[in-house]
Amino acid sequence: MKARRESGYALLIVMVSLTIMAFVAFRFAERMDALRRGALGFNEYATARANAAGARAAALYYYATRPVQPAGRGETGTQFRADGTVYRLPDGSTVAAQDHRGLLSINVTDRFILQSVLVLDGLDPVKAQAWIDVLDDYIDTDSLKRLNGAEKDDYRQRELAPPRNDWLLTVDELELLPLWRDDPVRTRRLARLFRISSFHLFNPNTAPEAVLNAVFVNAAEAQRELLKSFRKGELLRDGTTATSLTGLQMDRDDYLFFAGNDLRITTWSPGLPRALEYNARLTPAALAGPWILLEQQTAPRPSPRNESNAAPPFPLPLVAGEQSRRLGATAP
Repeated sequence: MKARRESGYALLIVMVSLTIMAFVAFRFAERMDALRRGALGFNEYATARANAAGARAAALYYYATRPVQPAGRGETGTQFRADGTVYRLPDGSTVAAQDHRGLLSINVTDRFILQSVLVLDGLDPVKAQAWIDVLDDYIDTDSLKRLNGAEKDDYRQRELAPPRNDWLLTVDELELLPLWRDDPVRTRRLARLFRISSFHLFNPNTAPEAVLNAVFVNAAEAQRELLKSFRKGELLRDGTTATSLTGLQMDRDDYLFFAGNDLRITTWSPGLPRALEYNARLTPAALAGPWILLEQQTAPRPSPRNESNAAPPFPLPLVAGEQSRRLGATAP
């Protein structure tokens, strides 16, 4: 009887041990599977980042080595447009460039044009003027408050950092301002239309449509449509010609009809949750190449209609899987 009881205890111990071992083995296998999935996800992400970096390098290389054109760089028929056009590369990544001359300088743009931008985006004129008052109080050097503006005390009441009292250093600073920060979706959308330079030189060939509509808000719709049509055909090459073709006054010193050396580059590759965005400047003074990256941030990924085969191919012939190795070394 005693031997039978001891045999039962031994069987129970063996069964419990086997159960524990099976559970440990299952958890170990589950953990290894999770690590394997994590490693695959990391590899996919690393590949996507490499492809996006290759797309940026291809854009910079092409922009730095091709002739200047009204809307970008390149030869006839193989132009890389710097008007926000999205291009695809063989590995599925995309790249777009925006010439800064096609954007409005948030620091010095005519406030009537800025108000037109805000109103055309959906703000009523009174609120649009309040947004401008807040902006001007932020960048001016005095402590005098405009009618609907905000000075140091207003920022303190909101527990915000005080105004800079100087020009914005980045368009992202708009999200720090009262009123602007209260509508972040609109502010981020509008920020795509602005740059921060302290001078205003405007290229209508590369301006987003929202900027064109604001700059020529008092023009007839037919004139604006003519402008869009002529710039698509690359016919706007000087102020006299542009004025003659459209009837819009563009023969002024602040109008330039060729892409400049400052641009915003946006790249994305399948596997990245957001696009990568860079403000770049072509300059012979850079250490790592004929360009320098002034700012880097993330941006919303391209819309589905701009992904994959919906976008035109990048004008520089590249082989899928090779562009990161061939061009990555040239990127700063």
